[in-house]
Amino acid sequence: MEYLKYTPEVAKDWKNGINFSEGYLRKRVLNSMNESQLVSKMWLVEELLNLNVSPINISLLAGWFAQYITPLLFDNFKTIEWIENFEIDKDIKNISYKLNKRYKDNKKYKITMRNIMFESIASLSSPNFDTVINCSCEHMYPMSKFRELSNNIVSSNALYVLQSSNDNHLQSSHDEHINCVNNVDELADQASLVDVMYSGEKLLPNGRTRFVVIGR
Repeated sequence: MEYLKYTPEVAKDWKNGINFSEGYLRKRVLNSMNESQLVSKMWLVEELLNLNVSPINISLLAGWFAQYITPLLFDNFKTIEWIENFEIDKDIKNISYKLNKRYKDNKKYKITMRNIMFESIASLSSPNFDTVINCSCEHMYPMSKFRELSNNIVSSNALYVLQSSNDNHLQSSHDEHINCVNNVDELADQASLVDVMYSGEKLLPNGRTRFVVIGR
């Protein structure tokens, strides 16, 4: 995958999202749009495409502003009906809705405030999720904790798509990275995956090594 589809509609939504933010929040929005963030998300979606899967209802865990991952998924998988972004950061909700307005208006994208490591993602509006995507595994406890809480709302045969990094040596500058891993095997083990369909690593433009594991 070489590019993200940048249409006039995307340009309008992103402009409104950036203009809606200010001060520290604007810095966070701009940081979420850096080169490494895009490379990381494009790589994840490319590997999903290579597996020839057909996601329908996606649980996006700690998706942040989700302005890259959401269009990449919808543009490349016509089977997707719903993406629900479960976030703990209340500051990002309204901005993410601005950045992804086209999907929100079409009732295909929603943000739900939830601490996924201590609360189930089940709600009255949530479908049964067939795909779980977590691009922020280094920010939280191992995924086995999530599965204990939310198995009732996630299909027993759900596809797990996980990303993490090896930032242990950079903890001083990224204190929120509490659960870095050293390799793809460690990431898969943390989620108790038994059928690993893809695993790989990539050196990002920011100098960090990123890991992807996809499996059931």
